[in-house]
Amino acid sequence: MKALFAVDHIFGRSADGAVFTIGGKFPYSAWQSYLDVFEQLTVVSRAIPLPDPAGQRRSDGPRVDFQLLPARRGVDRLRGMRDARKAVFAAVKQADVVIARLPSETALIACAAARFHGKPYLVEVVACPWDALWNHGSKIARLYAPLFTRRNRRVIRDAPVARYVTRAFLQQRYPTHGLEYVASNVELPPVTATRIFDGFSDIIRFGTIGALHTRLKGIDIAMRALHQLKRERPSLRWRYEVVGEGDPATLLQLRDALGLQDEVRFIGTLPPGDAIARWLGDVDIYLQPSFQEGLPRAVIEALNQGRIVIGSTAGGTPELLRAERLHRPGDVEALLSIIAAVIDTPPRSLASEARDNLRMGRSFSRDDILAARRSSLRALADLVPAHRP
Repeated sequence: MKALFAVDHIFGRSADGAVFTIGGKFPYSAWQSYLDVFEQLTVVSRAIPLPDPAGQRRSDGPRVDFQLLPARRGVDRLRGMRDARKAVFAAVKQADVVIARLPSETALIACAAARFHGKPYLVEVVACPWDALWNHGSKIARLYAPLFTRRNRRVIRDAPVARYVTRAFLQQRYPTHGLEYVASNVELPPVTATRIFDGFSDIIRFGTIGALHTRLKGIDIAMRALHQLKRERPSLRWRYEVVGEGDPATLLQLRDALGLQDEVRFIGTLPPGDAIARWLGDVDIYLQPSFQEGLPRAVIEALNQGRIVIGSTAGGTPELLRAERLHRPGDVEALLSIIAAVIDTPPRSLASEARDNLRMGRSFSRDDILAARRSSLRALADLVPAHRP
């Protein structure tokens, strides 16, 4: 049985045709749960040329092939929508089932094609489309947010099978009439915690993981809060490191305007797994002041390394963190207040919090997540006529 997976991730294609996951989100191992149920998987998404794939992980491999569309953005993407629809409808026709990761334009087209061709489909609801566009940072995105949200809500409502990454948040905003499952899209490898938080050193290290090309991760909010921290506690020594793909030019301008050249550093991408774990192991306070989230992988990874974690109330983040470590998206003063409270908390209490965080992070074991995903995929396979599991 052949499955088609539709998503809007931007892959990289090398000169010899190999496909790589940029940023490490979809390495070949990410397809394991799908290959446990289906004989073949076709991934429909977007791609850019990748002249130098050094440091990137392969996404293609046995039983996984790709149909990649040009990685257009904004208005230019609208101009290519007719060709994209034609390609996606043709690919869906060749599949037995469709798996659509939402929110995503490509996934919405795939769901429409599945209905047209009479193919069962499953939606993976991994984020809130309204939050994603309303907080994107562009006027065009805000104008499109209501329509995009309605389209996603209708598709999720009518999906034969829906799988959510949150326990409650996304289900409340985007309910389904179909079969409903819960499984995080985060599957942590068996990485050992390098150093459970046991107190601050001479320099407090803050960290965030997030893409730099939009403001969705709230990196600017963190910088503004830390700028105020510097003004209020001039003798405090600290550093803030940001890991993530994208051009940091706009954030560098903000850094320089705030006078944080010595404290803030953008270090680019790091390979998932051990490299991220080692970096997190040197972070004292992990910040995730996002405007939009599903169930944030980076927060779970930070918890799994026994870090002190502060985040916004966006998406499913409140399902992971204690209430006193949460602030409203965009609230610089609230974030500053929480940071100050953490710094003033006795080390013994912080060490206990770090151990609690570690237990929460460990609950996202790869085996448990894969089992939950397989259950939903088998339910999808059972909807194929004449299928016998």
